Amino acid sequence: MKSIIKSRAYLSVINIVILLIAGFSVFSSRAYGYSPAMRQGMLSGPWEIVVQMGMDGSMMRFPVKVPNENKATILDNVLPLMGSPIKIRLMQYLPDLKWETSIVEDPKGGAVVQIKAKGENLNQDIWLSSADPAKQSISSQIGGIKIVKLHSSEEIEKIMRELTSSKSIGIVSVWDKNTNKPLEYVANTGDTITLPTSDYKLKILEYVPHYSIDTTTKNVTNMSNKPVNPAIKINLDNGNDNYEQWLWSKFPSSPHMKKDLPLRVQFTDFDIGTTPGNYVFVTTQGSEPWLFYSRDGKKHAEKAKLKNEYPFAQKTYTFSIEDFSNRANIKNEWKKGSEELISPAIIANIVENKTRKQLVLELNKPNHHKSASGTMVLLYRREEASSKAAN
Repeated sequence: MKSIIKSRAYLSVINIVILLIAGFSVFSSRAYGYSPAMRQGMLSGPWEIVVQMGMDGSMMRFPVKVPNENKATILDNVLPLMGSPIKIRLMQYLPDLKWETSIVEDPKGGAVVQIKAKGENLNQDIWLSSADPAKQSISSQIGGIKIVKLHSSEEIEKIMRELTSSKSIGIVSVWDKNTNKPLEYVANTGDTITLPTSDYKLKILEYVPHYSIDTTTKNVTNMSNKPVNPAIKINLDNGNDNYEQWLWSKFPSSPHMKKDLPLRVQFTDFDIGTTPGNYVFVTTQGSEPWLFYSRDGKKHAEKAKLKNEYPFAQKTYTFSIEDFSNRANIKNEWKKGSEELISPAIIANIVENKTRKQLVLELNKPNHHKSASGTMVLLYRREEASSKAAN
């Protein structure tokens, strides 16, 4: 296991070929059909930084000038934001910004997997993390991948085998009040689970892949058969007290909860449908990772193999598991690229009171900064005609 795994992703600002795989935009480093002179014209200055502040949406424009657009330059300019306690200092101009992604081991981190997606005009590293809701899954028309970290290394093989049942919908995790590690059970609609550490019994009453609720009538309906918002309805009963509650896979608790449950219960869906190309990467501390997927209309589970290629729905597109860690975080850092105008960016510092934050302003990509004064939007772009005329 590597303590630090590094991979470089080179993203260009002018990208014509955009391949969407699992929600990720994959860009080419050159714009097809454009000559070098045309590409240079699309990226080159004159530039400006637009700052939008306050509820009224007032905008301020500041020109950005460098002696040579193909050379990295130290700037050290302060934007004069009149009437604001915020200072924006432009530190450095880069003609070709690169990003370096690394997995850094962290005892408090989640499970992280590095996946390489391949196909026609596609060779992209993708990073998933169980600890980051925004990076727990990716999906597209050709398939998708989801990462799930379980708690029980002793039971993982048994759980994975049971998940291949046609009745299974996911996993229910139940925490006893005296322990931080839950008991995990495969959830089948209609099943009743006897909890050995409690006098409650848990029953799976209903499952809906696309949960929706009428805010007026409070009636729950299923909007589709796709796992857009998977949820189960459970019942907890100990003979004296009875609780009935919906649990969502994508949210830790339900906003419609009438009263607290006597036990902490969590639902994790494993609904991959019958269409091939969808996978769940399952891992737990102290055991080998597994892959859960659908093929020939049936569910399958097998131990994941590093470097092995797995097909998406379109078999011309595949992915491989390059590496993983059960306790890690994903870290992204900017790097200086070539001395050529390919992906221009401005490195800036934003200072408010005693806090300082670094911003990376990439051409034509708005940057939202939340501060005590509200949200500030910064945009590095080519100067507009109206702005030029005003100057």
